[in-house]
Amino acid sequence: MPRLRFAWLVLLPMLALAAAPARAWDHRGHQAIGSIADRLIAGTPAAARVRELLAGDLQTASVWADCARAVAATPDGWRYANAGSQAACAPFETADGRSGLVDFVARNERHRSWHYTDISIAQPRYDAALPGARPADLVQAIGAALAVLQGGRSPPPFDIAGAREALRLLAHFVGDLHQPLHVGSIYLGDAGQPIDPTTAQQAAAQANAGGNLITLDGRNLHATWDDTPDALSSALASSAGLARARQVPPTAGPLDRWPAAWADDTLAAARQAFDGLQFEPRAGAGWPARADETGYRQRREALQQAQLVKAGARLAQVLAALWP
Repeated sequence: MPRLRFAWLVLLPMLALAAAPARAWDHRGHQAIGSIADRLIAGTPAAARVRELLAGDLQTASVWADCARAVAATPDGWRYANAGSQAACAPFETADGRSGLVDFVARNERHRSWHYTDISIAQPRYDAALPGARPADLVQAIGAALAVLQGGRSPPPFDIAGAREALRLLAHFVGDLHQPLHVGSIYLGDAGQPIDPTTAQQAAAQANAGGNLITLDGRNLHATWDDTPDALSSALASSAGLARARQVPPTAGPLDRWPAAWADDTLAAARQAFDGLQFEPRAGAGWPARADETGYRQRREALQQAQLVKAGARLAQVLAALWP
């Protein structure tokens, strides 16, 4: 084997992990969202259509878009790396499953940027023209998946190959859209003061990647919000979690406006996520932050639970609207 080829094979698993940004909710969070939606649509035409498209359920499909992060470029083309490293991805690690993931990434090389948008929490609502938003951000990605599920084609730059792929993406991205730090961001000046960027250039210069460059008690703030504690997963799986989901009101207006309306709601949640944090001056690439540890953790876990419940309910609601 040539030395260069060998080096790529050795480094590939490490590169795939190092290049991946923090994920919105861990696999437990996404699976909890999918499980809530599965139970809410049980026995309906929507459930039948989901089974037809997925040959499975939303709980399993909810992690597919994150499993695509394991596809990496090699000298021989795209390759699925790290098979077996994530138990939640095991259902997609058959020969056909890996091929499907590789094909998706080959068509959509910038798919990682679909998982988030970075709207300043100083803004009252999501707007595609704001600094931090992009033509291929999370809100637009959900819209593209909905277009395919309604019988149309995904608009550029998205290239979604059919309803199964679109449903897998929708099941994941609705979850992402309810993680506060995947929608709202606090932009900080070098002294640690909050700012509201007025241009894309200013936003890029003062961005913290949705909290990835903020450390709280030495830990990546974004990763802290992605984490779904076992106790929280258990609460969502209980009948009480399902009962809370049934109380989430339906979204008003036409279906194509739902993603932006959900983003507005999550932007308000993001303001709560940054509330109580005190930021220090920029140190290197990021900003240290301080907070009352117990109080902030309790507020965070309560907001995480509320957002996960909303995500499961709204995923069920959008599927019921698609297939009444």
